[in-house]
Amino acid sequence: MEDKKLLKVFGLNIKFERQKQGITQDKVAEALNVSIVYVSNVEAGKHSVSLVNAKKFADFYNKSLDYLLTEKN
Repeated sequence: MEDKKLLKVFGLNIKFERQKQGITQDKVAEALNVSIVYVSNVEAGKHSVSLVNAKKFADFYNKSLDYLLTEKN
């Protein structure tokens, strides 16, 4: 998968999980010790994520990295 598509897929998946759980971006940012702008940009697929932060998102949503990196229909 190309880089831009991978970022978009990851972003859409974490956004979906956040909305499904009824959590604000502010709460995610606070829990992961990052800025709300960072969370917003990651969800929009505009910002690359380090492996450490990708794992933090996965742990926060109780999902595997594989799940968050897999394109859903």
